Amino acid sequence: MTSRLAGILGCLLLAYVASYALGAWLDRQLPNLVPPVATIDGSTLNTSRYYQDQPDTVVAKRPDAEALLDFYTYLDEGGATAYGNWRQARTDLQQATNAFRLRALEIADHTNAGKYLSLLLLILTGLLYFGRALKENRLLTPFLYLGIFVGTAGLYGSLSAPLFTGVVAGSLILYFGGLRLFLPIYHTEWSRMMRPGLTFCAFLLAVMSWRGPELVDYWFWTSPLFRLALVAVILLTLFFHLSILAGALKAAKMDGTTRLFAISMPLGVTTLVVGLFLGFYGQEAGSALVQLNYELVTLPPKTVAGFNPDAPFVLFFAGVMLLILGGIGYFVQKIAR
Repeated sequence: MTSRLAGILGCLLLAYVASYALGAWLDRQLPNLVPPVATIDGSTLNTSRYYQDQPDTVVAKRPDAEALLDFYTYLDEGGATAYGNWRQARTDLQQATNAFRLRALEIADHTNAGKYLSLLLLILTGLLYFGRALKENRLLTPFLYLGIFVGTAGLYGSLSAPLFTGVVAGSLILYFGGLRLFLPIYHTEWSRMMRPGLTFCAFLLAVMSWRGPELVDYWFWTSPLFRLALVAVILLTLFFHLSILAGALKAAKMDGTTRLFAISMPLGVTTLVVGLFLGFYGQEAGSALVQLNYELVTLPPKTVAGFNPDAPFVLFFAGVMLLILGGIGYFVQKIAR
């Protein structure tokens, strides 16, 4: 109990340091990623900056940009009046002049559906958890966990991001399936390792049920407090997952070195397959990065176009190294024992 409390306090302290470092890094890197003057190009990064700065740029000749700005007013202020202004601007808009901005408007159109579906999934998750439907010894429990995780990812993509949702689903299946396949883990321990992920999902679902999925991106770019909370939840989720995993491997009479090598194997398989898939996705190199950004409208298109198109293969080679080192080390340690 003392070690767990120390770990929680350590995660909170690390979250504060990491969120501060992330904010400082973003302040330094933003001039290299986006133009000095923010524009309403549809990306959450640039549009959030524009909304925060409110420059004197005239946007009256771009009705789609005005409509998107009304939507960000709703994200920032909330309320029926702001939402009514956004819906009226969207109704009066005939067509968008920019394809990427049109995608942002399509996502904004799904705000109500994403908000209420997120609330529904959050309530359903609470009922399953507190109603003891997620007992560790049940065969369906891991599949229920995976359904909640993938559902949260799908809602974050406004139910219109198939590549993003598929990558998240595939990564989760590969990782948790690798834990069960490669390591001496029982079904109850396997289910217990997935449980910390509910904390992260509940956090995202609570935010998305407030004003829709785009609120996550908007607060990430504009609110240091939200970044701190997000980083803290991620670190706590990882801490509890790894502590449960380490405890299960320790119960299997593995020493510290063997446990480290063992964890590398499912991680290696996951990064290897995901990197290979993203690297060969589409007809051109880098198509996966462009498509992911188009689905989530996170960064400006020009910024993503400047990325190295072979970047996904970094994941592939990292996965190969993890799998080789982890596999060799694990079996050498096992033979030595």
